Amino acid sequence: MLLKKGFRFRLDPTDSQRQLFAQFAGASRFLYNRGLEQRKQVYEQSRKSISYFDQNNELVALKKEAATSWLQEIHSQVLQQALKNLDTGFQNFFQNLKKGKKPGFPRFKCKGVRDSFRYPQGVHIEGTQAYLPKIGYVRFRKSREIEGTLKQTTIIREGIHWYVSFSCEIEEPDPVLASISEDKAIGIDMGLKSFATTASGPHNAAKHIGNPRFFTQYLPRLRVLSQRLSKKVKGSKNRLKARLQLSKLHARIRHCREDFAHQLSTEIVKSHDIICVEGLDIANLLETKTRSLSRAIADASWRFFLKCLAYKAKEKGKHFVETGKYFPSTQTCSSCGHRQRMELEDREYCCKNCSMQIDRDLNSAILEKAAGMSVLLKACGAAP
Repeated sequence: MLLKKGFRFRLDPTDSQRQLFAQFAGASRFLYNRGLEQRKQVYEQSRKSISYFDQNNELVALKKEAATSWLQEIHSQVLQQALKNLDTGFQNFFQNLKKGKKPGFPRFKCKGVRDSFRYPQGVHIEGTQAYLPKIGYVRFRKSREIEGTLKQTTIIREGIHWYVSFSCEIEEPDPVLASISEDKAIGIDMGLKSFATTASGPHNAAKHIGNPRFFTQYLPRLRVLSQRLSKKVKGSKNRLKARLQLSKLHARIRHCREDFAHQLSTEIVKSHDIICVEGLDIANLLETKTRSLSRAIADASWRFFLKCLAYKAKEKGKHFVETGKYFPSTQTCSSCGHRQRMELEDREYCCKNCSMQIDRDLNSAILEKAAGMSVLLKACGAAP
């Protein structure tokens, strides 16, 4: 089995290397925006599309022009990768359009917003240093060993720090699939009052996992920093300092979310063999709900947590089952299967047929696990 893994570390560059990082990221952003504008103009004039190879062939002439001769200082493959990323964005746009999904047309990049550049090759690692072509050896905080074959290297700025991400391919034997047993099965229902409600084992032992609400915790500080930024004069050094303070806090919130999701998903995958979750249309929820509810959904970061569960279960040979997005788990009795409508504020399910009263979130988790187990057992040929 061929696995793709990313290894991310914080860089410790010198002041001159920080300046080079900013130049490389600026050149990558310049070519990306220039290529996007060129594609839009060509399509508006001739209703035809320009290819990646046509734009790539213009790089040599572009470096010889007086206005853009500074591109000669940037590694050629970094410039080519910027155009390649743009081409990938258009390919994804047309593929989603054909499939009927939300297309997501490529957008222009802004300075200071996730500045990054990528090396497709040429990078090698020696101990706690990484050699980047035309930049040199850069120290990074190596917290774990890097495995596999290095394929791509991405340098990205988050807040006031620079990070390196090594994309590697690892060849591993196929994991032994876990046995089908309800003793090691768990159903997970995502929520806001509790981050998740789980039902595990044959007796559906209930457990509520608290919602950390990291964004809400830091919201007062975010408001103060945002107000300070809005009062600064555009283009001034004080505005730059205020913007860096705000981006640093946003990065801290994002790291807290990721750490919480990784720890919880690792714990669940280690202790269970069958993981059943509900299918969520998160994009639709963010669009249709109120502002405060949409903020709470985005703060919970459900999609990232489910993504961590999926790939970790695959690596360990565990079964990951996702039920349908429109499966009415919270409106169906887990005892007799009777369905009845419920409002969002109703927290307890009272069945009219069997007079069963149960917590709404627990009812959802039980049914999600039952539905997932049924699908999995049929797929494995173990069901009657």
